[in-house]
Amino acid sequence: ERTVAAAAGAFEFGEPGAVEAKGKPGGVVASVAVRVLRTMRPRGAGVKRVFVGRDPELDLLRATYRRAAAHDEPHLVTIVGEPGVGKSRLVSELWGMLEHEAPTPVARTGRCPAYGAGITYRPLGEIVREHYGLREGDSPERVAERLGDREILGLAFGLDVARGVHPLDARERLHAAAVDLVEEMAAGRPTVLFVEDIHWAETDLLDLLERLAADVRASLMLVATARPEILDLRPTWGAARRNATVLWLDPLGAEAASFLLDEMLSGALPDDLRSLVVERAEGNPFFLEELVGELVDSGVLVRADDGTMALGARDSALLVPDTVHAVLAARIDRLPPADKAVLQAASVVGRVFWAAPVSHLLDGEEPDFALLLERDLITSRRESTLASGHEYTIKHALTREVAYGSIPKARRGRLHAALADWLTESGIAPDERSSLVAYHYAEAAKPEDADLVWAGDVDELARVRAKAVYWLSRAARLARGRYEIEEAVELYTRAVELCDDEHERALLWRDIGEAQALRYDGEGMRTALLRALDGPLDDAERADTYAVLAFQASLRSAMWSIRLNRSLIEEWGTNALALAALDSEARVRAILARSNVEPESTPEEQLVEAAELADAIGSSELRSYALGARSIAAFERRRFEEAAEWSERRLELLGEIDDPDHHCDAYELSSPIAAAVGRFEEARRLAGLHGELARRLSPHHRVHAVSLELELADILGEWPALAALTDQVVDVVSANLATPCIRNPRGLLLCAAAHQCGDDESRARELERDADRLGGVGYDADLSGPRLRLAIQRGDRAAAEQLLELPVERGFVWGAGAIATRIDALLAFGRRELIELETPTFLQPGLVLEPFALRALGAIRRDDDLLARADERFAALGLEWHRAQTERLLGGV
Repeated sequence: ERTVAAAAGAFEFGEPGAVEAKGKPGGVVASVAVRVLRTMRPRGAGVKRVFVGRDPELDLLRATYRRAAAHDEPHLVTIVGEPGVGKSRLVSELWGMLEHEAPTPVARTGRCPAYGAGITYRPLGEIVREHYGLREGDSPERVAERLGDREILGLAFGLDVARGVHPLDARERLHAAAVDLVEEMAAGRPTVLFVEDIHWAETDLLDLLERLAADVRASLMLVATARPEILDLRPTWGAARRNATVLWLDPLGAEAASFLLDEMLSGALPDDLRSLVVERAEGNPFFLEELVGELVDSGVLVRADDGTMALGARDSALLVPDTVHAVLAARIDRLPPADKAVLQAASVVGRVFWAAPVSHLLDGEEPDFALLLERDLITSRRESTLASGHEYTIKHALTREVAYGSIPKARRGRLHAALADWLTESGIAPDERSSLVAYHYAEAAKPEDADLVWAGDVDELARVRAKAVYWLSRAARLARGRYEIEEAVELYTRAVELCDDEHERALLWRDIGEAQALRYDGEGMRTALLRALDGPLDDAERADTYAVLAFQASLRSAMWSIRLNRSLIEEWGTNALALAALDSEARVRAILARSNVEPESTPEEQLVEAAELADAIGSSELRSYALGARSIAAFERRRFEEAAEWSERRLELLGEIDDPDHHCDAYELSSPIAAAVGRFEEARRLAGLHGELARRLSPHHRVHAVSLELELADILGEWPALAALTDQVVDVVSANLATPCIRNPRGLLLCAAAHQCGDDESRARELERDADRLGGVGYDADLSGPRLRLAIQRGDRAAAEQLLELPVERGFVWGAGAIATRIDALLAFGRRELIELETPTFLQPGLVLEPFALRALGAIRRDDDLLARADERFAALGLEWHRAQTERLLGGV
């Protein structure tokens, strides 16, 4: 046998015996080597529980643990295989082995539930509870006392501990606190975290697990189990990551399965029956165990006086089901009615259950678990996650699935309702259980089953539906607060489907719209808010909804792959103004929305009114947005120093605002304005602040963060530095493809321009093609700047002429670089009339655009003084690349 070191070396360096799984990078195919590692407690029926055929995998896990412990660094191992193939059993063996390590590691476990929404961080919550000695139902005061300065971890329990915190920041704080906690755990002793069934995990939990594996600086082994569909959910899981392994468990070979069967039964089966059982099990250890259990339950196998198993009198030929679901169904059907009812009730509670809720579902009867334990359908756990009550687990997820499926639909819905009632009346913290309660009430009220479940009981159905709507919306609000937006939308949508009240349904649609806006789903936001406006809202509610729709659409105008018509935003803003009270937030948002769409034509008095209203209302966020609107309007009216002053006043206000998304918005506006007035270091500082926040937020924020760097490099002519960002830009754009954003293709085009300026036309063309695939519809003007730079460098007059006919890019969005490129293009291709029309407004001392305007005007007027002043200003501003382009650009006139 190989030693631990040899096993580790083989798996790590690809020596013989470590066969890589075909098409599965980093995977390892399970060996058919057979060894009985240890026998577990005997089954009540007399069948031994044995562990066979996973020797290399166990050695690899032990070697990985020792490496993590020795090098103070995290290691991630994901054990992947079909249900019942032995993933949990392998982890159980690892647990037993680790008990003999010195020092014994800290071991914590979390499980991903198979059902429910808004339970993303349930596994983290279980780990945190185990670490701090907390139980489900502990008071918020006790939780806060135990968590101390890590109170944000209460989000993993579902507690509302992030009021007033932007959901993105709440998620970041939770993830950071989890890293901090695990690092502290692993600093004292090596730590092993086991997260079960991550194929049921939400994306945010997978993000957190990968962050733990990347960021923890201590001896951590992170073990996860998953079915193969994990690679559909996250194709890159475990790939191209240091210290990450995907360990594939294939079914046992026929020889190993036969040996396993003999060890379980001490050779009790004749050859023909053994062959049939092995064939039916198809190398799945769980299926094999359940087949043996069925043979015992059915009387084909009986226990002899000496405790060994022997053939009984019954004929076995037709008693070997051919699927694991069939064998489980047969075993459950053989239970006495009372025991079957207990198992069915337990399956409604969940894979983990307690006597109290099961008793409640049995109309007060005290459940007897003895036979279920004896037949190995459930197991007893040493510790309970509830403050009171012994805890049990259904042996396998498939067992729960089959037991649950055996409940008649007419009874199943009522059991869900009864369990939801018990949960709400049991004294468990309501926020902690909100998602679970919502799930059970919603299952009880499913419209497709309502006639069957609640036939004739109209009042009870109405009660259950109302409860479902209340708890679904409560769970959705809490999920949104943790930035579990997909789950929040799912919960709100289910509440809408069950809601009988038209007014409440309209308000739920508005909640959905606001949640969609948080994740930059423009069409989802618009659809939901328009559905809300179809409902019976009063004037104030209607004004608020129109104002939210207009304001969010104006702030995030590129949330659509097909550009939204600006007239729609103006129309929504006008509708809001017509309905809003004169002193309302809706009025402020409506004015600001219209200003964001047409800043240069918004009357000054309206901007003043919005600012004064925001002051009177006392909203720091609205005051900030009002200052931003004044800055934008001044920029578009070519009053650049005034724009910078309003921008600075907005930045001074950020100390009163906690929302990191709002801070990013302020930095994103202020950085290009600072650059426009020649304050390049301030522009860099603000771009850096944006980047620091973006790392904590979303892929969309990170695209915007790198875009600020690109736009600044554009105006400075720092093409080598911009080209060096190409790989980073490609990565962040790839991560953001699910979110329509014009900065995706624009960032690629700016990189293309940088490579073109560096004489790497091949790479420039490649990036340009990638950008073209992401451009969307209606955004040509927003992409004209970098495309004009490409046309200038290539001398492509035809392309430039088409681009110059587009509307002028908005400088407050893209910065002075976009305007400077247009001026250069006008000069390069001899557009004298447009130069005279557009450039004089930029002849302002200190303005970064001044030398570009001087050069263009000097060239077409043949004025050497203007050209000399342009050269001096380029030099004074440090724009050496742009300065060096003068001779080339003069060739166009």
